[in-house]
Amino acid sequence: MLHKVIIICIATVIPAIANAWADDPASDGSLKQVMQRLDQDYSSLNHAILVKNFDAAERSAHAIAYHEKPSLGQRMKILRKLGSEMSAFKNADEKVHRLAIKVEEAAKAKDMSLLIRYQSQMLSTCMGCHTSYRNEIVNSLDN
Repeated sequence: MLHKVIIICIATVIPAIANAWADDPASDGSLKQVMQRLDQDYSSLNHAILVKNFDAAERSAHAIAYHEKPSLGQRMKILRKLGSEMSAFKNADEKVHRLAIKVEEAAKAKDMSLLIRYQSQMLSTCMGCHTSYRNEIVNSLDN
């Protein structure tokens, strides 16, 4: 009997994990997929703010703060392309991480004013990075 229960559990859990992994845009390790996932999380955060759903805002901010990293191969291509600019690029990513944590904390505290302030700062940081590096990085990864 225990053997059947274990088999049923495995048969249920493995496909669920596989489906969740397949549905995760970052699962292939590409920067594009990581950014698409961040876009989804950021859109969810915006929606949560609009409808004053602090729990959803907290979850979305957490997902942004602890997003997947691109594969090592992709990171090495980015490093080769950016060279000495890599530290500024990394600093922008770390700033987004810190701001996402602040958004998460503001959502947990149900402080809409702080939540919006940090969300706005996060968007500005993202857009600054995109303006500075997007074309250069996209071109280096396409080659």
